[in-house]
Amino acid sequence: MGSSPLLGNSVQLRPLRLSDAPGLDVVLRDPLATQMLPPRVRKERGIHFVTRVLNEQRTDGGVSFAILPAGSRAVVGQIRLFNLSPLERRVEVGYWIRRVDWGRGFGTEALRLACGYGFRVMSLHRIGATVVVGNDRSRKVLEHVGFRLEGRARGGARLAHRWADVWMFGLLRGELRPG
Repeated sequence: MGSSPLLGNSVQLRPLRLSDAPGLDVVLRDPLATQMLPPRVRKERGIHFVTRVLNEQRTDGGVSFAILPAGSRAVVGQIRLFNLSPLERRVEVGYWIRRVDWGRGFGTEALRLACGYGFRVMSLHRIGATVVVGNDRSRKVLEHVGFRLEGRARGGARLAHRWADVWMFGLLRGELRPG
């Protein structure tokens, strides 16, 4: 991926880098912001998360972005396309944003930009996402961009000390809704 950012009206995405760790650490230390994330992510500090993601990106062919408000240098979250399957031309998407920026449209626009990149630059056919049942904010973000609910996996995620069901979403090439 080149170094030029993906620009939207309210956010910009640029490649994730080690210097983003302190900004992401703020999010990872917020139990309300991370309550629906996988246990591994909830337990990581910013530097461990960024290092792991960048290492995984080198091996799985995915791409990771820092989310910044337009015209700002402040990292407010991250979004990544991961588990790339080149033969099937599909990936999964995962994202999170610091809680003080919830409700500002950053997640929706970041998701639209990342998916557009996936279809346009990576020549993807499909992008999948899983969301813990009850995470209505994330569900609305996915649906607003064009993802369709495709099913429910019982006990598909481990949260704290319990198993939770997850919704499974998919977005095919040509289904991405404009902003």
